[in-house]
Amino acid sequence: MPPVIDGRFGAELRRLRTAAGLSLRQLAPLVLSSRGHLHDLETGRRQPTVDLAGRLDATLDTNGLLSSMLRPAPPPADPERWAYVTRYPRRIDAATLHALVDSLAAHRRLEDNLGATSLLPTVRAQLDMVSTLVAETAGALRSQVVDVAAQWAQFGGWLYAASDRGRLAGRWYGVALEWGTEAGNPDMTATVLSMRGHLAWSERRAEAMIDLSAAAARQPASPGVRAIATQQQARGHALIGDTSAVTDLLDRAVELSQTASQAPDREPPWIYFHSSAYLAMQRGLAYRLLGWNADAIEHLRRGLTGLPAESCGAAWTGPYLLRLAAALADTGDVDEAFAIYERAESLGRVTRTTALVDQAEAAVRALSARR
Repeated sequence: MPPVIDGRFGAELRRLRTAAGLSLRQLAPLVLSSRGHLHDLETGRRQPTVDLAGRLDATLDTNGLLSSMLRPAPPPADPERWAYVTRYPRRIDAATLHALVDSLAAHRRLEDNLGATSLLPTVRAQLDMVSTLVAETAGALRSQVVDVAAQWAQFGGWLYAASDRGRLAGRWYGVALEWGTEAGNPDMTATVLSMRGHLAWSERRAEAMIDLSAAAARQPASPGVRAIATQQQARGHALIGDTSAVTDLLDRAVELSQTASQAPDREPPWIYFHSSAYLAMQRGLAYRLLGWNADAIEHLRRGLTGLPAESCGAAWTGPYLLRLAAALADTGDVDEAFAIYERAESLGRVTRTTALVDQAEAAVRALSARR
């Protein structure tokens, strides 16, 4: 649940920004946000997250003034509901099932801002609960329970993968595949296959990445899910230098994405991050792997600047910043490379993504040694 906001927040932000001599455009990159999003905060059209308020305080040197204007919302009744369901899993009802769906959506957004590691303790407890529900639930609601449980398992797998715990990620992806198959959800089946391909990508196992991504793209899933799998397959081919396949697959991913945009209600909620900007970033990654640095820079920049405001400071954007900085360094634009590495490091600290901080710091040291 979002924090309750003091109605003076927008006006105070504008006063502090003006006093610091910063325009919205100048302030935006300093707090990992966008000009439009900050404008909406100042005019009251949007409310800030706790993390963004903290970044604004740090940048504008306010001694925590803006954060103090946020106070926690009243705690939801969910803990009591979860305790009851855990004790009496066979008594689950539709209202509780909807609460599980809403809770998962909130956790996905939290992970964007807080990073994967911070959420794991809470999500582990939820995974235990949904495992009990799957084991105990029968009757009319079972298919829906298993479907929602599969989504929790897939999210848990992603959190473990993002925390560099591949064995546990693989385990929960396996559970999600089993439950998704039982529920008859081809979107989940394709997503899990694609996420297994992502694990192979992190280990640079190109053939496994290509095969798993291709298997995901063959599923009767939504166009958006298949677009994600197809662009990932393209990156696998980039790893082995197959340039013709890379181009064809990336173009196919764009076609699928355009089809998805025509019927957004058909897309599953867990690919909320998917957009044309996201695909531009994927194309940039593939071009970087092929050594096409100028094209990589163009598309990574286009994707990062085209992200919606709520995704600009998401933890998952960190690796794209690292690739952009590396491409800039290789083309001789060292000053901008340093700036992007610093931005990635800051993002890693805000989202508590230790691996991102370590990679950015190591890259800065290596780049400094080359100067």
